[in-house]
Amino acid sequence: MILNNRRRNTAAFTFMAWASFLGAFLAMFIGIYTLEESLSVKGYFAVCALFLTMSAFVLQKVIRDNLEDGYDSRKRNTSAFTFLAWSSFALALLGMFIGIINLEQLLSVKGYYAVTALFLTMSSFVLQKTVRDNNDDAPLHPAEKNVEEL
Repeated sequence: MILNNRRRNTAAFTFMAWASFLGAFLAMFIGIYTLEESLSVKGYFAVCALFLTMSAFVLQKVIRDNLEDGYDSRKRNTSAFTFLAWSSFALALLGMFIGIINLEQLLSVKGYYAVTALFLTMSSFVLQKTVRDNNDDAPLHPAEKNVEEL
């Protein structure tokens, strides 16, 4: 659904969305790699980080789809899928923070993982929105050039 004839995201904003996501993702996995714990603990955090990332992408898409769908049109997402998206995201976030709370490390190390998990979550939401906005706005480029030529 295009609301106006302007692009919603500048190239700089798109770059920052990608950079923040990649920064958060790298920070999380560098932290997991350097964590002084057994491989099973590292694996737990890696799976939680991937689950959190993917569930954040899916949840943002579902929320936006549901908001864009009109009351009289066919819904893109069933209520069961919407529930699945919300519950998956909640479970991923809960799993990550249960792991952080039970991690036998200094509070500063736990804080690092908590902040990185939140940064990864937020950057996943922002990146998904930015990519979708840019995709929705792509048909506007030829129209913008035609208007400027007049």
